Amino acid sequence: MTSRRVAMALAMLVGVPIAACALLVATALFALRAAPGDWAVRVGLGPLGMELSVPALIRVATHPLGIRALAGRSIVTRHGTVHVEQGATATSLVVRCAPCIVDSRRLSAQPLRLAEVDVTVEHGIANLMHGEIRAGAVHAAWRARLDASGTEIEIDLADTPVAALVALFGAAVPEAARAHIEGRAGGKLHLALPSQRYSVEPRLEGLAVDSLGSDVLLAASPAPACARTPRAASATAPFGVWLPRAVVAAEDQRFYEHAGYDLAEMVAAWSDAGPAASSATARRPDLADDHRRGASTLSQQLAKLLYTGDEPSAARKVRELLYAAELDRTLGKARVLQLYLAIVPWGDGQCGGEAAALHYFGRHAASLGPAEAVWLASLLRNPQRELDRAARVAGDADPTRLAAIAEALRPMPRWRRDDLAAQLVDWTAPPVVQMRAPPRRGYDRAGSLP
Repeated sequence: MTSRRVAMALAMLVGVPIAACALLVATALFALRAAPGDWAVRVGLGPLGMELSVPALIRVATHPLGIRALAGRSIVTRHGTVHVEQGATATSLVVRCAPCIVDSRRLSAQPLRLAEVDVTVEHGIANLMHGEIRAGAVHAAWRARLDASGTEIEIDLADTPVAALVALFGAAVPEAARAHIEGRAGGKLHLALPSQRYSVEPRLEGLAVDSLGSDVLLAASPAPACARTPRAASATAPFGVWLPRAVVAAEDQRFYEHAGYDLAEMVAAWSDAGPAASSATARRPDLADDHRRGASTLSQQLAKLLYTGDEPSAARKVRELLYAAELDRTLGKARVLQLYLAIVPWGDGQCGGEAAALHYFGRHAASLGPAEAVWLASLLRNPQRELDRAARVAGDADPTRLAAIAEALRPMPRWRRDDLAAQLVDWTAPPVVQMRAPPRRGYDRAGSLP
């Protein structure tokens, strides 16, 4: 009997704390559970799983009791070991990742390795949070508002040497090791989570790039990438009057005004849907899609064709920007345009304006009229797509696109632009396009310029 009482007492001593802990955990999980429509993360508990509210988890972690429980701890994550310390106040956290691995295809095709990233988090009133982010010489302030469905974050990057920002990309931007980069950059990023909608308001002053070696293009004739181009592309071929003007009108109307990059167009392209924080329908811009509205200048497109390729990542866009700034400065506008016209893909395996003019019209580029030049320029956003469209609908062209290019032609009097737009209403593609076989499902888009 005595042994039985002892066993029952031991069971009580062990079982009651366990039951109490289990009840406490269950109560905590119940309080953290996500309601329908909440921003949630699924947490596995053995064979079971539960949707927990991310905002609730953040509130707990940034509560003074949560901070006290987390302080001094290290957490191993896929981004590296994260160390947590209490900040300067009872309601602030310092989260340090050293080294920190950032693996995002949107940033780079290869993971970025940052020596150290420090993030401070201060939880204020009414679900408002703020803090700072530091990575090397880069410093940004941030603030956010939490609600059940997500969070809206604004990050304000202080003006920083461009070279320091480029250095964050490490080996993903190999040109940084040899380039001399001047200028300062900053800006704001509006980000909504979990939707990942965003908009960017960049600032860039005094960008100048040297020592990338693009000066060799002053005399070189780059080889075209198109296998079926009937002759070698000449970087000194005459393109006449109308084709250069039409290409500038179609692709880069501020070509003669910018320094190789057009910050105003970049802002418009990256923020087409308005600030992510205020738009429920804002789409997530794609880094590879900025050519859609002309954010890639002719200098940037030339850099893409000659040096960087079209990998859809921020690292590639940084490389493209560096080359574009140097190309514009070392070669000058006339040479940049001449090189672009000499090698740009024009569909049907043709590269360069001379090859395209001979292929589609049987005439040299220098002898094209304004209507023919406008039609050729209209192909450049996606040559194969436009050609396939024309093949499917008996040579039909996009009248809206043609009219927009005609309207942007400069120098040309208004009455001539109006006459040209009227002439292009009934424009049909050349016979060589109309005779193309309709594309099969999954056709090859080689030769397009993203």
